[in-house]
This record gives sequence, C-alpha cells and structure tokens, in this order.
Amino acid sequence: MGHTVSSQRMAADIAISELKAFGRALRLDEKLIFDEMLKKPLKHYGTISYASSIHAWAVLLLSIMLEHEKRIREMEGLKKLLS
Repeated sequence: MGHTVSSQRMAADIAISELKAFGRALRLDEKLIFDEMLKKPLKHYGTISYASSIHAWAVLLLSIMLEHEKRIREMEGLKKLLS
C-alpha cells in the first residue's frame, strides 16, 4: 500500500505551530511583534511550496527576512526622498 507525502504547505503550517509555542513564552510586547512576524510567510506559501525544502522552518524564516528587507529598503527610499 502507498503512503501519503505531506505537502510543503502542511510542513510550513506545522513549523509555524511549533514557533507559536515559542511565542507564547515571550513578554506581551514581544509576543505581539512575534505574532506579526509569523504572518509574513503567508505571503510566500506559493514560493515555499515551490522550494520543496525538507527544512520548512528555514524557508519560513527566509520569508520573514525577505519581508523585513523589503520594508527596510522602502524606508531607505523614503529617507532619500526626504533628504
């Protein structure tokens, strides 16, 4: 009989659930920031599935970093406009 291979989306959801356990131990102000960070990979589920990495947590963290880098560059661009 065959076996079922879990999708990358399922692996990402499991990794996010595990990371949420870490978030519950944070102080309230940090927890709110952490919860917002965990929403960032949702924009990249298609890319995460395409990567099909066995390390779903690493791709999730890269998605968070990508969103932060985009925000930094956006803020730098605004800074240049203002100067």
